[in-house]
Amino acid sequence: MISSNQTKSLLDVIEKNEDPSAFADALGLLEKLITNIINNPNEDKFKHIKMTVKTLATRLFNIRQMAELLQSLGFIQQDQEFYLPDQEYGTLLENFNTIKWQHILAQGRVEGPQQYQKAQEIVRQQQEVQRQYEKEQREKEKIQQQIKYDRQERSLVKEKDSKANDLQFGAKVKTCEQLGINKNTGKRG
Repeated sequence: MISSNQTKSLLDVIEKNEDPSAFADALGLLEKLITNIINNPNEDKFKHIKMTVKTLATRLFNIRQMAELLQSLGFIQQDQEFYLPDQEYGTLLENFNTIKWQHILAQGRVEGPQQYQKAQEIVRQQQEVQRQYEKEQREKEKIQQQIKYDRQERSLVKEKDSKANDLQFGAKVKTCEQLGINKNTGKRG
């Protein structure tokens, strides 16, 4: 599995070698294709990216290292198309935010210095939200592990029958047995 850091490094290299506007456009299109896959994980048609489709050929595959980028996202090249196998869905998900954030930054660069600063702030905020979410998930996993451990530990402890203590104060409570009442029938004797 390719990490989001490796994908980010590859995107940085691609961006340096491409026209900024074409790069931003390609990332926008790629983000849309990935979103379709994420929103429709069971529909096979979204997992195919065909190089022969005119829009994809002119807007996506005009980027020289696009094939390498798609492969880093988990796609496999088969003739004139890229296909995402089900086992690579996690790789795509792990790298989606990296693509999205790089697209926001690239679009900001194209639109000018002020827009780029706004884009940087948006990405910074989204990354902070992502870090917070991941932290909460780790905490949740730790709590679930602790609950599982506690349940296992509790299942190993043999439960004892409870026994009432003699009261040293207040009302003198007597058991059914002390009164001569059969617990099962509720009758004396």
